[in-house]
Amino acid sequence: MNPTAPDMEANAVTADTYALRELTFRKVLARFAQASRDKVFLTETATGRRFTYGEIDAWTDRVAHAMQDFGVGRGGHAGLLMGNSAEHLAVFLAIAKIGAVSVPVNTAARGELLRYYLGQSDCETVIVDAPLAPRLQEVLAELPLVRRVIVVRTGEGDEGAIAPAGEMAVADFHALVDRAPATPFVPAAPPRFCDLVLIAYTSGTTGPSKGSMLSQAAALTYGTSAAEAQGYRASDIFYVCLPLFHNNALLAATGAALVCGASVVLSRRFSVSRFWDEIRESKATITNFLGAMSSFLWSQPPSPADADNCLRLVSMAPTPKYAAEFEERFGLRAMNNYGLSDYGMVTSFTQWDPRDKLGSIGRPRRGVQVRIVDDDDFELPPGEPGEMVLRFDEPWRGTMGYYKMAEATLASRRNLWFHTGDRGMRDADGYLYFVDRKKDCIRRRGENISAFEVEQIIATHPAVADAAVFPVATPANDEEVAAVIVAKPGVQLDELQLVEHCQRNMAYFMVPRYIQFRASLPTTMSQKVEKFRLRQELEAGLSQAWDREAAGVVLAR
Repeated sequence: MNPTAPDMEANAVTADTYALRELTFRKVLARFAQASRDKVFLTETATGRRFTYGEIDAWTDRVAHAMQDFGVGRGGHAGLLMGNSAEHLAVFLAIAKIGAVSVPVNTAARGELLRYYLGQSDCETVIVDAPLAPRLQEVLAELPLVRRVIVVRTGEGDEGAIAPAGEMAVADFHALVDRAPATPFVPAAPPRFCDLVLIAYTSGTTGPSKGSMLSQAAALTYGTSAAEAQGYRASDIFYVCLPLFHNNALLAATGAALVCGASVVLSRRFSVSRFWDEIRESKATITNFLGAMSSFLWSQPPSPADADNCLRLVSMAPTPKYAAEFEERFGLRAMNNYGLSDYGMVTSFTQWDPRDKLGSIGRPRRGVQVRIVDDDDFELPPGEPGEMVLRFDEPWRGTMGYYKMAEATLASRRNLWFHTGDRGMRDADGYLYFVDRKKDCIRRRGENISAFEVEQIIATHPAVADAAVFPVATPANDEEVAAVIVAKPGVQLDELQLVEHCQRNMAYFMVPRYIQFRASLPTTMSQKVEKFRLRQELEAGLSQAWDREAAGVVLAR
């Protein structure tokens, strides 16, 4: 069981460990490549490969040489369509060393959604895992800015290929790196803390997904502020099974391990059946849960071996009502770290906070201001729910805005506070609680889904006249995607046809589970669709809607 009092001597990161102006991936990695050269930084569960800090620094230098020689230059944008692997992390770190910009893409994206991510972000280069290459090939003709593609062979089934066309060059990742010099990579103009390093796509609300721009410092403070708040140590082993294309796995977990000089055990994906075996084999001490992951593990039959693990901290977002029982059963401490890809990580509920506050998202981290405000941005008293607005005391800790969306950036920072779109409440002791979302956003199994985006893709079906997409609650403390469809007069359209259209053009997790056809959608006097009414009606009786899972439809991933 985790200790109940802070051990500050074991904490690897304090307020004085890093100067913000020194926060670049190149400098942080070099720091531990020198101080802890032979310490294992990364282990892959799927292959057993291990990389020390010295090896990962040398390898990413070589990858940086290879990518720069292939044409990836400072400030260039590179899309990463890759699953969890050492290569994925090496590519990200190499791009950061060059001073270029990574655009991680959800590996479930396909069709129009994939084209949008790579096109809106102005990617000139795409690094793609071979099994995903056919999906990229389908949209390359619509991506005129893409000049080069690097294919990473993974050994997972059929290896796809990209056909060179016009001025576009195609290279094999491993062949490219093998030809690169095995010498330290020294950029002509070293990246600075304020340089853009990452465009992370966050779910759209009233429009398409937005690309949040993170500087090198902002990306690394995901880790430094978490380590400082939660007491992460150099001796910790972070188990990462969430996808590296999400900020949680890439920055809040792997990045946190990096700034501590700790270790990462990287799994391909979350698996209920393998989770505890991999935790025990790796001797992991920290991991992060999102969405219904905790519910899936909690619902497994109890075992005398449940507490036989080295985990001391588990971040649960959201924190389930049975969190205290989960702590007792598995012999660990639950924590919570609240933030947004749109802005940064801002609050922490820690191992040392009172357990009667379990369920809270904690209190603001050092250097963060959080207010609960009404619709006019005036602060509300404790106990009264309102929108959470945020502000950092230091420059460069928050995101730099939305890529090529100046109006959305300005709107989100109204009155010099970032508006989260999340409603929260502060209690009399200063602890914050998440209440609900103001956004038109669906949270399904850790994925943020833009209802607007799903609606726009559904609307491209020639038989659809109108569509409303919204979340419906499930007993597993999660949400599912529901869609109410209005078909065009005299046109035949059934649920299976709609699902097939969705699967061709969006990520599998976005495809609606519940579908209902209606003659019209309820609207307000200003003609806005009353989604709250549709949601209430469906949640009162989901049997009135067609259920994809009950129909036995299996989606290809």
